[in-house]
Amino acid sequence: MIDEALRAELLRRMDKDQEARLDEESDRFPEVDAENLPWLKRLVAERGWPGSSLVGVDGAHAMWLLVQHADTDPAFQRHCLGLLTAAVEAGEASPADQAYLTDRVLLHEGEPQVYGTQLTRRGGRWVPDDLRDPDGVDERRAAVGIPPLAEVLARFAGRSVPAARLKCSLCDAWTPFEPPEVGETVTVTCTGCAREMTIIGPPRRA
Repeated sequence: MIDEALRAELLRRMDKDQEARLDEESDRFPEVDAENLPWLKRLVAERGWPGSSLVGVDGAHAMWLLVQHADTDPAFQRHCLGLLTAAVEAGEASPADQAYLTDRVLLHEGEPQVYGTQLTRRGGRWVPDDLRDPDGVDERRAAVGIPPLAEVLARFAGRSVPAARLKCSLCDAWTPFEPPEVGETVTVTCTGCAREMTIIGPPRRA
């Protein structure tokens, strides 16, 4: 039987998550993620992973999305990956969602991703970040119902990289900047007080 109250809460939180992330004028998504994390941990501790028979297909997908964005607690994401994997095996969750969380967890742990779902900007274009066995990636993606990697990259090709914003610790002014690429650094000059701040890009992987 569907728990409509829990399903509605998952969908509400997912909508709030997406609203915060899609609004380029907003910097609220870390706040939204921080609000969701303790709630998610309580839910998992008390009820386990809410599968589709409990919260519907859309509610189960919302649960995955919220955990996917719980990046401040990689250990919790790893724990949830085990629960999600069991849910997929029981027909209670999406294999595609499991693939996305798998890649997220592996990259957090310094390991190459399996399905190429996590993209990064390198050399002015979008590419999968640290991908294991690139030649076999489309076969692995097909097995979980994800489109071929080239198809996804083609959709991203015309997409500009949104400017990030940095808050100055001295004057609280927000300054837009272009995030550095792998192995690079950029210097950001505060628009409020002219303080210079250095941003270090992701490290190069061995």
